[in-house]
Amino acid sequence: MGAIGLCSLLSAMVLQGCNVDIIDPDKPVILEYDFAQGQQNWQAGFADYNAAQADIFELDSGVKTLPTGFTGTGYKVSGHNRSDDLFMFLKRRVTGLSPSTRYQARLKVSFLSPAGTDCFGIGGAPGESVYLHFGFADIEPKQVGYPLNVAKGNQSQDGANSKVQGNIAVKDLPCDGSKYQTKTLTSATSNSLQFTTQSDGSIWLFTGTDSGFEGKTTLYYQKIELELKPL
Repeated sequence: MGAIGLCSLLSAMVLQGCNVDIIDPDKPVILEYDFAQGQQNWQAGFADYNAAQADIFELDSGVKTLPTGFTGTGYKVSGHNRSDDLFMFLKRRVTGLSPSTRYQARLKVSFLSPAGTDCFGIGGAPGESVYLHFGFADIEPKQVGYPLNVAKGNQSQDGANSKVQGNIAVKDLPCDGSKYQTKTLTSATSNSLQFTTQSDGSIWLFTGTDSGFEGKTTLYYQKIELELKPL
């Protein structure tokens, strides 16, 4: 059976490792992406910084080997927040949804963080002042000029196209950033998204960190799970 046929059979359940999104228009679906299996059409992006000074932001991204103490790969996203507002994110275009239809989306994301709780940092804490957003867009989310071309909000504040899911602080980690630990954030009803798909049944979804900590943040995204429910 081909990939499209298999994905169609799975459309009411969990889709994992499918190259094509084939989604039953009347049923909720869960899309799972494990970065131990590669990039899976996710792309990294950065915004809220001066692109002419990109070198001083030490931007880095891609599917990389996980740090010491962990095995396999994750999607690394790293940058030094010299603008006091650096946004670092992953994005993916989801297709196969019902055209021009209202959906509710929830995110479950697991990532390796080196940021402990109650730690001191310039401009803000390295954990509690780095906020993870979940957002949507009709167009590809990317930096245009200085900001993101989508209303993502700012740090702890939601935007028209984005909701804050939490922060990257992990209890019991040291404040020197020498160790990593997995943190998982899951959308509650209050910070889930609602959007209307485009006429071709597609939508862009993104998740990333908006930082008030004026230091370097390096995360390794391990898994992303999307729950899409037609309303």
